Amino acid sequence: MNFERERQIDFWCVIAAIVAMLLVQNLITSPARSEEPAQRITSHGLTVYFGVVPAAIAEGIARAQDERNMHGPQPTAAHSHHLIVAIFNSVTGERVTDATVTAKITQPGFEPPEKPLEPMKIADTVTHGNFFDLSRPGVYRIRLSVSRTGTARPIMIDLLYDHPIPRHRP
Repeated sequence: MNFERERQIDFWCVIAAIVAMLLVQNLITSPARSEEPAQRITSHGLTVYFGVVPAAIAEGIARAQDERNMHGPQPTAAHSHHLIVAIFNSVTGERVTDATVTAKITQPGFEPPEKPLEPMKIADTVTHGNFFDLSRPGVYRIRLSVSRTGTARPIMIDLLYDHPIPRHRP
C-alpha cells in the first residue's frame, strides 16, 4: 500500500471516529434530553444516522492528511459545517451502498439550493457527505432525497438538526 493511500485511509477513519463520537454522545444524552431532535430516523424501510461537524474540523483533518479534494474546494464561509449520513436497510441492518443522495438544509427564511451528498468510503463502508453554511442557530430541516438502483422514485426523508448557539469566549 502506498503512503498516499494510507494517509487517505487515516483521514476517513478520523472522520468516522468524529461521527461515531457524535452519535454515541447523542445516544447517551438523548433519554435525559428527549425534547431534542434525534440524529437517527427510520422511514420508508431505511434507517438514517447523521452528524454535523464544523467544517474547520473536517478541513483541518483534510489538510493534515493532504486530502485537498474532499467535496471540491474547501468552504470559506465562517459558519460552514460538514453533514455526513449513513444509510441502512431498517429490516436487515445492512448498509445501503447503491444510493444517490442529495440534501437541502432549510430554516424559516433560509432556503439554500439542494446539494449532492458525495459517497465517501470509510473503512470499506459507504457514507455520504458535503459542506453546508449554517450561519444561524436553531432547528434546521434536512430533507434527504435518496435514489436507489431499481426504484422509480427517490425516497424523501426529513431530519431535524438543532444547531447550537455559538458560545462567546471572554
